[in-house]
Amino acid sequence: MKKLFPMLVPFVALSICAIAAPVITVSEPVYDFGSVYEGIAVAKTFVIENAGNEVLEITGIRASCGCTTADLETNEVNPGESVDLDVLVNTTSFSGTISKTITVTSNDPATPSLNLRVTGQVLKSYAHSISASDAQYLLYLLVDLRTAEDYEAHHLLGAVNILPEDLADALADLPQGTMTILYDPDFGTSEPLAASLRSDGYYSVYALVGGLNEWIYQYGMKYVTNPTEPYELPERISYGAGEITPSYHMQPNDVDYLFYLYVDVRTPDEYAAGHIAGAINIPYAQLEAQADMLPRTAPLVTYDQTGAYGDAAALWLINNDFGNAQSMLGGLDEWIRQFGVSYHTSPSS
Repeated sequence: MKKLFPMLVPFVALSICAIAAPVITVSEPVYDFGSVYEGIAVAKTFVIENAGNEVLEITGIRASCGCTTADLETNEVNPGESVDLDVLVNTTSFSGTISKTITVTSNDPATPSLNLRVTGQVLKSYAHSISASDAQYLLYLLVDLRTAEDYEAHHLLGAVNILPEDLADALADLPQGTMTILYDPDFGTSEPLAASLRSDGYYSVYALVGGLNEWIYQYGMKYVTNPTEPYELPERISYGAGEITPSYHMQPNDVDYLFYLYVDVRTPDEYAAGHIAGAINIPYAQLEAQADMLPRTAPLVTYDQTGAYGDAAALWLINNDFGNAQSMLGGLDEWIRQFGVSYHTSPSS
């Protein structure tokens, strides 16, 4: 035994080194969400634990198509501790059984790559429904640069009233890349302001060529509030005929093509507390009485907090000759769940 003992010492030391390592574990690596309608996002928080006795270093997270993950609070997990991994699966354009994989790589020598899965059934949504992600993709912001008095008299439906000196601060509150279309009466303020903002890095800002005056010359009172009230038009001005126009100039026919309107059917108090930028407020209880203010041929997206009244509003509109009405799946709750508070409160509110 005396001869064997010196040989055992390095063996034991090697054994201790071998078991000193991080161990990545997740108690529920597969999450079955059951069934949801297409367009509803599925959220899951996986808890990543370190069951080893060395620091676990998470070196990468890779998600399959349609799946996004939030940044971890930390990439280093001490022994016995854990970190949350928030996952959001966008079911838009999927149907039937889906399975999304999230691969977590770490310095665990036994499991350098750990696969997590989110699976379930995606049901076909109704024809009059639009997902929050599709609605967000289409979103643009119309900005009326005129005085509050002029705005109250007439403005394009869905436009928010922001004075030129306040615009930069308002745009800073919106996610980068939000399409923003500026207009004034005659292009005199909006054109140089759009050019200035472009030079400051706001590459999705445009100016409506000719302003509201040119819009009314081309389209009359289409999509303009208070259409029966007089609007005094000055002599028409020609804008850049035959010239190459800057990329930030947007023609009235382009705005007409893009036009659609969010209709918030919650109560006025709920609307005032926060709404999607550019949405107008018609409470569901007053929809029938106020429906005539809505354009019958334009795409309309109705929403409430959860989707129930927004859905009922869209069906009522469709049955009353507003053929392009849709309801946003899951309402404002779903919008906030997918996008946070981005676009949530109008700059003019």
